[in-house]
Formats: sequence, C-alpha cells, structure tokens
Amino acid sequence: MRLFLLCTLLSVSLPILGQYSVHKISEPLKSDVNAVIRDQETVITLKNYNKMVHYYREVITVFNKNGISTITPAVGYDSSSDIKNVEAKVYDKNGKQIKKFKKRDFTDVSATGGSMYTDNRMLYIDYTPLEFPFTFEFEYEMESTSTAFLPRWDPSPRYNVSTEKSSYTINNTREVPLVSKKYNLDEYNVQYEENPTKYHYQLSNLPAVERESLSPVYTEFTPVVKVALQRFQLMNESGVGGTWKNFGLWIDQKLLKGRDEIPKATIAKMEQLVANVDDPKEKTRIIYEYMQSKTRYVFIAIGIGGWQPSPAEEVDELSYGDCKGLTNYTKALLKTQGIESYYTIVDSGADGLDIDEDFVALQGDHVILAVPFEDETVFLECTSQTAPYNYMGDFTDDRKVLMITPEGGVITKTHGYSLEDNVQSVSAVAVFDENFKLSGTINETSEGILYGNKNQLESATTEEITRYYQYLWGHLNNLSVENLKFKNDKRSISFTESLNFESSNYVSKAGDRILLNPNVFTRYDKLPSEEKDRKLALKIRRGHTYRDKIELLIPDGYSVEAAFPPITLDTKFGTYKANIEKYEGSKLIYNRELKLNSGTFAPDEYNEYVNFIEQVVKKDKSKIVLSK
Repeated sequence: MRLFLLCTLLSVSLPILGQYSVHKISEPLKSDVNAVIRDQETVITLKNYNKMVHYYREVITVFNKNGISTITPAVGYDSSSDIKNVEAKVYDKNGKQIKKFKKRDFTDVSATGGSMYTDNRMLYIDYTPLEFPFTFEFEYEMESTSTAFLPRWDPSPRYNVSTEKSSYTINNTREVPLVSKKYNLDEYNVQYEENPTKYHYQLSNLPAVERESLSPVYTEFTPVVKVALQRFQLMNESGVGGTWKNFGLWIDQKLLKGRDEIPKATIAKMEQLVANVDDPKEKTRIIYEYMQSKTRYVFIAIGIGGWQPSPAEEVDELSYGDCKGLTNYTKALLKTQGIESYYTIVDSGADGLDIDEDFVALQGDHVILAVPFEDETVFLECTSQTAPYNYMGDFTDDRKVLMITPEGGVITKTHGYSLEDNVQSVSAVAVFDENFKLSGTINETSEGILYGNKNQLESATTEEITRYYQYLWGHLNNLSVENLKFKNDKRSISFTESLNFESSNYVSKAGDRILLNPNVFTRYDKLPSEEKDRKLALKIRRGHTYRDKIELLIPDGYSVEAAFPPITLDTKFGTYKANIEKYEGSKLIYNRELKLNSGTFAPDEYNEYVNFIEQVVKKDKSKIVLSK
C-alpha cells in the first residue's frame, strides 16, 4: 500500500515530459549553445518544370535571448504562389504545448516593408517568449508555379546553434532535369541519395560551431546543398539553364529585350553632352555622371518575379529606379552613343560571394553595369549618386559576376584592390606650447577601399563630423577641430581631409622629464583575442596600407633625451615600421608604416597573427623622453 501511494505521489509531482522536452536533448548538443534545431524538414514535390509543392517544418528549442533570432516564423509569397497551410506551436521546457497559431493569427505584410514597389508579401508571427527555454514549431505548405528558386539545404544556419535532425527531399516522379551542387557533406557524414526521381539528404547530431573572429563566410565550411531545375518557370515566363550561355540568352531575350527605348529628347541631350568628346571612356564617364545627377534609388520588386528591370523610358520619365532599372537605363543611355555595355549580376556586400561558376541558376542579389574597352572592363555602380566612375568599393569588389551579353552569359570578375591600392596617408605638423597643449594641421588622403570609408564625410553635418573625429582620435583629450576642408577627387579616387586641431594634456610627466608619444593620430586598436583551440581558418579579405609622417615641434628649452631605435616587424600577416627620422633643436620627424596583408591562413597560425597585432598596438605606444 505504501509503495502504491509513493508511486502515485511521484507520478503527480513529476512533470510529464513531451516529445520536445529540453531534457531529451543530449548534453553535447545543448552545452554552451543559444538554440538547438530539434527537427528540420524540407520536402519539394515537383509536379512539373512549372509547378511544385513546398513543405517545410522546423522545431527549435531556444535557450536564451541570443537564440531568438534562430526562429523565423515567416513565409513569403507572391501572385504565383498559394499558401495552403501555415501554423506554429509553442512548447514549454517540458515539451508541453502552451500556445498555437493558425493561419488567421499571422500578419500579412509587404515583404520589404515601407512603401516600396513590390509584388512580394509575407505572413509572419512576432512572438515574445515569457521564459527560457522554450520550443517553437513552425510549418507551412505552399504551392507555386514559379520554380526558378528551389530552397537550398542549410542544416547549420547559425553560429552557436546545434542540430539534432535535418532532412531535405525532392520528389521528382516526372524526372524534371535537375542540377545539384554539394558542399562539405563528407566532412559532416551526411547521408544522401540522388537519382532521377528522388534527391534526399539527411544528417543527425550536428554540433554547434562557435563564432571565431576573422573566419571565412559561414557557409564555406558547413554542409550546404543547392539544387536547380535546368528548365524552370519564373512567374509566367519559362526559362532554361544548363549552361551560362543559354541562361544568359534567356535573361537577355526574356527579361531585358525591348526595355532599352529612350525618348528622342533624351537622345538629343546625350548627343549634346558628348558632342566634343572623342574618347569612348570619357563619353561613358559623362553619361554615367549625368545618370547619377538625374536619378535616385528606390527599391522595386515587380516584373517577372522582381528580376525584370523597369523600362528605360519609364526611369527616364520618373527619375528613379532600383539597381535593375538604373543599370538598364544607363545601358540604354550608352547605347545611344554606340557604346556597348552589359547588364551584370553580382552578389553584393563586404562578404559577398562569387557567382558560383559550376551552378547554373539564378544567383546574386544586385545588378551593376560592365562596359568593355580594349584595355579594361569598366564597372559602374548605378544605384549611387556619389560613387566615382569605375569604382566598386567593398560592396561589389573582387568577385565573380555574370555578364549578360547578346551571345549569352559570361562569368567575369570585378576589380580587386591590392595592398598598395588601399592606402591611407597622413601628413601632419603638431606643435606643443610651453603648457604642452597640442595643436597643428593634418592632411589625410584615403584611396581604394579606404576611399569608400571616408567620402561620406562630405555630406555629413558639422555635428556628425565633430563626433567622428572625437571618436577616431579618442586618445586626444578635449579635442577640437576647425577649418575643415574636404577634397573629393573622383578621377583619381582619393579623398583628402584637411583640418586644424587642438588638444590638451596629451603628454605625461615623470619628474622633470616629459614622456611624449610621437604617434599622434593613427593607432591600431583592433586587438583580437587569442583562441586556444582555434578550429576555423583565418581569412583577411583585403589588405591595407597606412603611412604617417608627423613633424613635431617641442617647446623651447626642451630637447630629446632619449628616442626609441627604429622598429621593424616583418611577418606573413604584414609589416610594421616606425622611426624618428631626425631631431634638431625643437623639431623631430616621426614616420610610421603599417601594411596588413590579405590572405587565408591555417587555424594554428591565428595566434601568430594575434601576436603580430599585439606588437603593433604596443609599438604604437612607443614614447620619447624630453628634458629641459
């Protein structure tokens, strides 16, 4: 009887653990993670090349606020798709369901928000948890007649998130021709099969990847599968892949053809603009700068799935467009003068990837214009009103892109910027008065990628500029700047800042001696932390060069008692040089040069890099001794 009562009491006091109880997650998967993907399932059923059903289900346990972004209860749709079902459920830590959302509970909004021009819409839920951990289940089924974009399989989508189970299936009983590209599957023991009627991939117990500084793009080292139809439909337009030539011909003939008509008045204006110019490059520059002055950027996602540009005549009339419309418009303007140019698709952003040359499908998220000349191909960023002619910046630099030519698609590469292209040069005169107040003048010129980090100052307010310099030179106490002058040389692509500065209490005292750091301006402060068990490669995408020459005038009655010897650091990651060139009476000259190399380095070399940067930070604080 006692045993029966004890068992009854225990059954009442112990919670019933549901399928998604946190307690059922193995310790290795939930240790030091923000979330665990409990189950992730994608099933694509191809009815034909122009019809598919997409089923998706994901169950995620979230342990803290950093893991909330892992749940994405949203599904996009447009006029070519129909959401058959969508719902979500929330479970507590014991796996007990505590909330349920049906389709009517979802909010229906424009997929881009705001007042942008778009056909794309989205159903979503904005859920705020009451406590952690909790589990969120989200699933939907959608039927679509657009098959140009098959979702990719990405079972490990975020840092510090592990995966219990993930699968991806394509049912293809009609044997619609497909092409697939697989990344890093063997390294993660992914089980898969591929045959004409079914593609299936699955894995279990995928541990979380911890974020490591300066590592490659996440998808470069995690399992990913991309699949595309070789014949597809985008909205109501049939398309073909197979080769970049065929794919490019489809874009040229179906998305671009007939959209380059320009009003006669605008053609006459182009004739007038370049009337006395013979050089086709200079004509291109003049027309590009005209386009920049006339138009502004507005996001537009209408017309054959958001991939077709607005007609050039419409952009000419309205004076606005998105990257597609503005690029097509510039192309049309150049065409009036017999200058050939190519609509070019690119993956944008500082970490933008190459267009995958071995995977023929719609890729990229941005469009630029390529203008071929005998000695080079000029690339034009048509969405910017301020970008110099033939300047990419880190938004589209040094990556493979797809040019759409009348003969088909051609893979090429945008300009890269080398160590000697990305240069910041400082020339300054700094004067210390008898109270050791620091004042003087500085000229700083930035080129290459660094130009793109500086030219925005030209349009900043006085308050914004002051805050910028106070942050940049935070080690200068009570800093004030005046007589600001900016020179934006778009032809040489260089940006020069000239100003007067003043700062107090810059030096430190040691008895009757004064300790002075001659490196007044450019100090390296991006100090990374050592990582004992580094797993990922070290990747530095762009090299930079920083050169300083500072003339220092010290107060009368003081002289240099001691100066540090010339400093040289030479490593595979870069070089550092600093020296006091000469000092005569009250004058000395400080030189500094830091070169940081681009490259990819093995994980076990990372701490060598950290050591190099630590030495740079330390040497940047080197002082000289002044005495009466």
